[in-house]
Amino acid sequence: MKTLAPAMLLIGLSLSFPLAAMACPLDSGVEIPFTVEKGHLIVSARIKGNTPVEVVLATGAEQSLINGSLLEKYKLPASYGADGIVTGSHLDKIKLFVRMSEVALGDIKATDLLMGFGGEAAGQISQRIGREIFAVLGADFFKGRVVQFDFGKKVLRLLKKEPARPPSGTSAAQQFAALRMAPSDQPVQLPITEDATFNGKRLKTIFDTGALTVISLTPAASKQLGLTPPPDKGPPRSDKMSTMRFAEIEFADLPVTLHAKGSDFDRDSKGFGAVVGVAVIQNFVITFDFHDGVIVLERL
Repeated sequence: MKTLAPAMLLIGLSLSFPLAAMACPLDSGVEIPFTVEKGHLIVSARIKGNTPVEVVLATGAEQSLINGSLLEKYKLPASYGADGIVTGSHLDKIKLFVRMSEVALGDIKATDLLMGFGGEAAGQISQRIGREIFAVLGADFFKGRVVQFDFGKKVLRLLKKEPARPPSGTSAAQQFAALRMAPSDQPVQLPITEDATFNGKRLKTIFDTGALTVISLTPAASKQLGLTPPPDKGPPRSDKMSTMRFAEIEFADLPVTLHAKGSDFDRDSKGFGAVVGVAVIQNFVITFDFHDGVIVLERL
């Protein structure tokens, strides 16, 4: 059993462990550098052909979000759309979005990407970081791709296929986990799995590189693990979890954030009970196979 020391869980921690990831064919020879600043995974991108910007990567976000305050600067027209059927009622949900002809991270490109207005998400990140962040790129940007986040070398890679499993019984196999993504009928596949266990119990779990947390739990998941969530609509509270396990990889004595029933976190949890955030993810080389629906973890 491995114990994830509190110091390892600090957001933005620089890792110095030797890289144990197995080689996998690149879709291109390009490695795209990223940084982790105040918990945010930041990478340089290009828009409108060759205009440089910086973006945050959040694999748990279904839709990419643009910083709405930057539309005039980059001369981007906004469009309006409805969430559901328009009835003329004041209850109609009208959304703003921007259709980006191209967004590129190195050789990873998305064309005709519909980006929602990030508002709080992108704007507050800019304030927190202290410089302009153009957008939050979500799982829709990586749709159908095999993308690897190497937190040892701080680079992003586009792969032809997911990494091969090491031979069973080896030390490498004990530091390797392949978790199947849960089936989804949504247009965008999110990295949600039912193969993660917490305190010995399986929870539907999302791996989100954009979540500034160690582990966060919905109130229903907290109760399932024998933990007491905060009072309804109350603020989140901290607690401890005895174990977290991905295949043969196990950590002990983990700090966890418990959320209340009726909270924004509870309402926004689309079928998952736990969020694994960047404070845990940065201890791995993690591959998201959005084509075949697999999350591969190789511990650093």
